[in-house]
Amino acid sequence: MTNRWLLPENIADVLPGKSDLVELLRREILNLFKSYGYELVMPPMLEYIESLLTATGSDMDLQTFKLVDQMSGRTLGLRADMTTQVARIDAHILNRANIARLCYAGTTVQTRVVPGIFSREQLQAGAEVYGHQGLEADIEIVQLMMESLNLAKVGPITLDVSHAGLLKDILDKKHLSTEDISEVYRFLQAKDRAGLQHLMSSWDAVAKETILSLLELSGDAVDVLARAKKVLPPSKVCEKVISDLEQFCTGVQNSTIDMKLNIDLADLDGFQYHTGILCAAYVNDYPVAIARGGRYDQVGQAFGRSRPATGFSVDVLALAGLSSRKVVAHAILAPWEPSASLKQAIAKLRSQGEIVIESFPGHEHNESSMVSDRQLVFKEDKWQVVPK
Repeated sequence: MTNRWLLPENIADVLPGKSDLVELLRREILNLFKSYGYELVMPPMLEYIESLLTATGSDMDLQTFKLVDQMSGRTLGLRADMTTQVARIDAHILNRANIARLCYAGTTVQTRVVPGIFSREQLQAGAEVYGHQGLEADIEIVQLMMESLNLAKVGPITLDVSHAGLLKDILDKKHLSTEDISEVYRFLQAKDRAGLQHLMSSWDAVAKETILSLLELSGDAVDVLARAKKVLPPSKVCEKVISDLEQFCTGVQNSTIDMKLNIDLADLDGFQYHTGILCAAYVNDYPVAIARGGRYDQVGQAFGRSRPATGFSVDVLALAGLSSRKVVAHAILAPWEPSASLKQAIAKLRSQGEIVIESFPGHEHNESSMVSDRQLVFKEDKWQVVPK
């Protein structure tokens, strides 16, 4: 007989204590977004599969749970990511002529565990800017990313920066199959020079030289930019990529956020989806990026409105697990009595933001993650809060 209390593999409850920290971070991150002028949207958990998978790669198709809608007979999907949903809202629902700053926080689920991530469920929070092509939007998004991580006090942060434009330009001209494109990305991620050389055996010399040079262009941002100017072949695309990276890195370094800034031109996670600057934030004791972002100017095209877009997202559940913050809720214990004056005293305390736990008869000790360090007692003809 199956134990009914067991959960699916890589799905877990969030228990008292940690759940308080998760909720605190969610609220603080959304408040941070609001302070920059971002408006909150709440897309639905379910959508028609065609909408959810618009502008995403085959990996997202495999990661999406699917079911049949008994009302329409059409296939629905449980969202594995919220970016496309927010793009749909910007393009088709809001349809604003000017800049739109949108943010969100909601649950996403995936069919499989992503390597390095231990749960198939995430509480994804993110922010996106629509309608501005300039790097100012990319810099603002990274500032939000860094400030969100700092709210959790996760320790030193390393920001890895890349650019999808160079690889995208080359692969668009090669008209490769989806499998070959995925192989190029896989070899780049693994720094597999031999695999790339074999795959590109029939390519022209300039394309091969450019792709292979990406393997060596990683490390400190200033150093990589200096080397990129020397090793990348002269072309308008290369000049644009280097210029974007220089402006972006200068803008990020001029912020007040302390971080180590690297460039890794072979780190192109989601390059088929992105069109410009990509960013990944890494912290100690976590094997993959804790937050990712980048520019994806074509995301709204399938919804009938292609316009500039950039954004980032972070898993608040993972962030809480890495946080050094301690959330302790202090409570007041009160007796359970049918007394109007007691009820009024309790209501007043709660209206002032206090936690008041009423002890039911026969259960004087309340097991809780909260610290009950005070009690409500009747003293000198009135109800008073005193230390326990």
